[in-house]
Amino acid sequence: MTYANSDPVVACLSAYDEALVRELAGTDQLRIRIASGSGDRDELHELVRDADLVIADAARRYLLDRDAIAAMKQCRFIQQPAVGYDSIDVAQAAAQGIPVANTPGANAPAVADWVLMAILNVLRNRTGLANELGALRVGLVGMGAVAREVSKRARGFGAEVMYVARRPLDVPNARAVPLDTVLAEADVISLHLPLTADTRGMFGAAEFKRMKPGAILVNSARGGLLDTDALIAGLREGRPAAAALDVFDPEPLDPASPLHDLSNVYLTPHIAANSHQSRARVRAMVGENLRLVLAGEAPLNVVNSVS
Repeated sequence: MTYANSDPVVACLSAYDEALVRELAGTDQLRIRIASGSGDRDELHELVRDADLVIADAARRYLLDRDAIAAMKQCRFIQQPAVGYDSIDVAQAAAQGIPVANTPGANAPAVADWVLMAILNVLRNRTGLANELGALRVGLVGMGAVAREVSKRARGFGAEVMYVARRPLDVPNARAVPLDTVLAEADVISLHLPLTADTRGMFGAAEFKRMKPGAILVNSARGGLLDTDALIAGLREGRPAAAALDVFDPEPLDPASPLHDLSNVYLTPHIAANSHQSRARVRAMVGENLRLVLAGEAPLNVVNSVS
């Protein structure tokens, strides 16, 4: 990629300022447009219309859907400064020849810390005698970077770990099992899947009813994995017995949601990935890709098979 006639335009939809974008890109020879944070659709289209590079919005205020990407007239690269990229229509970007990259694994330790904290919080926030985590069986649905970190931490407490994945993987001291086994046997079920057409709503009334009595559900992945109405009904009936949730669909969680009033629910506002270290890792990966693309080289961690 070359910019012979003028400095490249970078549209930044995340909460970065101009100085940070220039630092990450390693050059002052940029025209930078910073989003206001309002999420306004007209503003979004104006920002990306003639942008050469787009830093997407990790907070999901500005959704790069089909229409937004179609409005891009000369974009050559979209960088998602996060692991999840379901707020970007990657198929439309691919159709326009635009590579989309994310920051895989950057938030894994932070999210895993939250998952263990949430499990312990729920276990100890009960009347009567509590269960020790080391005496329980933890079931992980999905086995990506976060789930691997959760597995290590849970094993450190002495818990038995099982996991569901599309194929058996080399995960120390954890065994691969079908989802039915996790539902029937796990004392804690933690979700670690991307949100896709196949996974949306995959945990609903039928799955909750099949969970082991007393089991806890943890979701730090995507709110859309759960049927929220079915979850609320299940929590009222004790299946699951309790839940710890950091993600919701939609976000932010409606203040009027019944989830706020249930005593067997632990809620946080999508903060599991927030740590000094994860932010530094994300910015390092974003900066590396910006510099590669500006130098005419291929970006790393492309998720839509566009070179």
